[in-house]
This record gives sequence, C-alpha cells and structure tokens, in this order.
Amino acid sequence: MESVHRRRVEASLNAKLDATGLGRQRQVTSRDKRKRRHAGLFEAVRRLDGHLDAGTRTELAKWVRDEYEREFGDVPLGFVATCYLGPPYVDHRLDLFHSIVEHFAPGDVMPEPFAQARMLARTGAYAYIEVYASGTLHPVLPDGSVVGGSEGRA
Repeated sequence: MESVHRRRVEASLNAKLDATGLGRQRQVTSRDKRKRRHAGLFEAVRRLDGHLDAGTRTELAKWVRDEYEREFGDVPLGFVATCYLGPPYVDHRLDLFHSIVEHFAPGDVMPEPFAQARMLARTGAYAYIEVYASGTLHPVLPDGSVVGGSEGRA
C-alpha cells in the first residue's frame, strides 16, 4: 500500500514540476540555435576583440555566455572572425571560456575545433562563426541571421 501512495505523490510532484517548467531542462531545438543574433551580442563580440583589460574581457565573456544560454539554449566555445588589424593577421579566435583573443597570420595553425571555421571566416561573408564543443559551426551574417549549422565542415 505504501508503494502505491509513494507513486501517487511522485506523479503529483512531477506533474507540478512539469507544469512550472522546474522539473526539466529546456529542450534546445535547432530553431533556437538559428534565432537572429541581436545587436547587443554583435557589440559585445566586437568589443571582445578590442583592447580590454583582463577583468573587463572576462566580465564581457561571461555576459555573452549568459546571453547565449538564455536566448539560444547553448553556448559556443567561442568565435572565429576576420581580423582587421592588418598584415600579417587575417583572422582571430575569441574563446568565451578562457577569455582568449588570439590573432593568426595565414600560415599559423589555429587550434581545433576553431580551425574548422577558418575558411568560412576568410570568405568575408560572415560577421563571425560560432564554434561549438560538438564541432558544429554556425556562421552568423552581418544582419544577425544564422546560416545553417555544419558539423565541423567548412
């Protein structure tokens, strides 16, 4: 008899948690990941590549991570984008978890999984390429729209 009562209580509790959304994590869909990136994210990503002190860069990277989690349900490891410092640099990597900004010349080797996004960034067609731990790449156009998502193929 006690096991029947326990199952009823657990079922009731699970129903309440499901109704409030507290009992499950949000299911991330490909539609969530392809939502347009807003101007605030563009500005933050642009600023990450600027001359910031370490504390400001870390704080800004945390804000970007939080925005991605809230808005899109997933957080990229970082971004690859065209570098505008001039020769010898052609592209750069922004790492959201270690607040690393690294610039690369054409012959430099970019670490994986960021290297997969390099050719996409060099086309100049995208504002930046989001790089996820799974190897998925999400190219983001200058208007904020996201183009597909490829599994590590540029």
